[in-house]
Amino acid sequence: MASNSNASQTFTCALTGLTPLTDAVVTPSGYICSRKLLLTKLSENGGMDPFDTSRTLDESTLVDLTSSNSAVAPPRPPTATSLPSLLTQISTEFDTVLLELYDTRKSLEETRRELSSALYQNDAAVRVVARLVRERDEARGALEEFLAKGGVAASAAASAATDGGEGAKRSEKRAAPVEEDAPPSSKKPRSNNDAAVAEDLSKIPQDTLNTMTSTWEILSKNRRTIAKKSKRSKEQIAKQDKLLAEKLNGGEKKVNLGKSTAKAGVLCVAKISTSCHLNGGGGDEYIVSGGHDKQAIVYNVTSGQIVATLSGAGGDVTAVSGMVVTDKVMLIGTGSSDGLVRLYSVPIASGGDDEVQLLGSEQLGKGEGVVPVSVVVHFSSTAESATVIVGGSDGSVNVFKFSESRFKLITYLKSEDGINFSSGCIHPDGLIYAAGTTTGKLLIYDLKTQAVAGTLEGHDGSPINCISVSENGYHVATSSSGDSPIHIWDLRKLKLSAIITPPSDVGTVTSLAFDPMGLYLAYSGEESTKVCVVKDWDRVVSSLSKTKTVTTGNNSQAAPTCGGVVWGGKGLEEDGGKVWIAAGCDGEKPIRFWGVE
Repeated sequence: MASNSNASQTFTCALTGLTPLTDAVVTPSGYICSRKLLLTKLSENGGMDPFDTSRTLDESTLVDLTSSNSAVAPPRPPTATSLPSLLTQISTEFDTVLLELYDTRKSLEETRRELSSALYQNDAAVRVVARLVRERDEARGALEEFLAKGGVAASAAASAATDGGEGAKRSEKRAAPVEEDAPPSSKKPRSNNDAAVAEDLSKIPQDTLNTMTSTWEILSKNRRTIAKKSKRSKEQIAKQDKLLAEKLNGGEKKVNLGKSTAKAGVLCVAKISTSCHLNGGGGDEYIVSGGHDKQAIVYNVTSGQIVATLSGAGGDVTAVSGMVVTDKVMLIGTGSSDGLVRLYSVPIASGGDDEVQLLGSEQLGKGEGVVPVSVVVHFSSTAESATVIVGGSDGSVNVFKFSESRFKLITYLKSEDGINFSSGCIHPDGLIYAAGTTTGKLLIYDLKTQAVAGTLEGHDGSPINCISVSENGYHVATSSSGDSPIHIWDLRKLKLSAIITPPSDVGTVTSLAFDPMGLYLAYSGEESTKVCVVKDWDRVVSSLSKTKTVTTGNNSQAAPTCGGVVWGGKGLEEDGGKVWIAAGCDGEKPIRFWGVE
């Protein structure tokens, strides 16, 4: 009798509400469920009883409910056969799916918040580690400086103390002429002097590095400000693109800076920047150019007058740089094909008693045919103490210092054997130097550690002839003397970000420059200058035709090679949207200006 009763018995699953069940089990808490569904639920919630979350549940504690006559299928409940019941079940399942979707989205939002918090904490930890590493390096530098000075003095004192009587007197007699004839810095033993100098050339002196680091802190804040301003909406982009095109396409102005009898050709052009330590500064803007006439010429773009002509070079002036350090004085650095680096002090105000002064000159590579490929007057320079960073064609980074009326080499960083430099550029923060090689590699030097922080390879092995770093410090643009396109590198990730293939009417690109806000890139070739949009590199907003084929009699010569392109003005958002471009070419005497009235 029990067997027949059990055969006709049906069960309802407490999890799904479905009937009948063919694999029914009873949980310790008294609920009837499908074994398959219950085991699936346990695997999802980690083995917790779905009806009583305070206890765990496993398969061994389940009690099977089986019929003695398994061949007889349990009947379908009457409630599952009508259309209204089916609709009700579908509606219930739909509501369940919606609730589950809501719970899933809520869980996703919580996970996103946790991930955001974790990323923020990771970023903060990275910053703390970077600060600790910087403090550690500074402490190491201070310790090395102490050992180099105090340690030597202590050793000399100990040696003098161990020498008794006549030995000490003989030491005093030997030291007497040195004290009378030599400066205080030469009181160290001569036997150790050469070794100390050689060791010092392998690193930047700590006092100079401290000055550069303090300047970096100021410049990095300015760079972050520029980075914020570079974020534009589509409407702002369209408006500024149109304004830039109107400014630059308004007409071309030619200015002859050299003598009429001088050999034509502008090999380098640089915008003279203003020191970050100079509050405000004058409103005038300046450029400096160099060429075949063995002179560097400083030109006031605002007033349209030549400020100074710097002569004395024994060859073509191939690299120039400048910095306004006071309201009355600017420093100009030049490099020429005779291998000499020169630093000039140029008075800004005309008609005064001050004259142009050659502060000093130094030979690169000890007369071994090494020529400067780039010259940078560092941003930390002042009228009393100036730092000049020079890239040498022998693959060296040279740091010169002007202080106490002396201009000398203080640091010599040599790259690996067989690497020669063809170009160079300083980062807007002043602590990173980018050097282009004759094999298409771009070396990123960290001046704080005096080591190569990264090596980027491109341009199919062709020499890199120009480098430009954006004002926000994110992008580095390089061009090659071969047919290789322009490469855009991401300095944060040290990898190639984009490639620009110049139009056919540009020719070989020989000069690059980002605008003051890091929004546009100008690149110049043998035939024209193009201005494209940063991050939308293929979109050209302005095309400036600056050179034409030079014809002499029946002979047709190639178009002049661009010797440099620079931006001026304070950007489209400031100074009434004032912006201009200047370019000089090898084979032409005048410098061409666009956007200058």
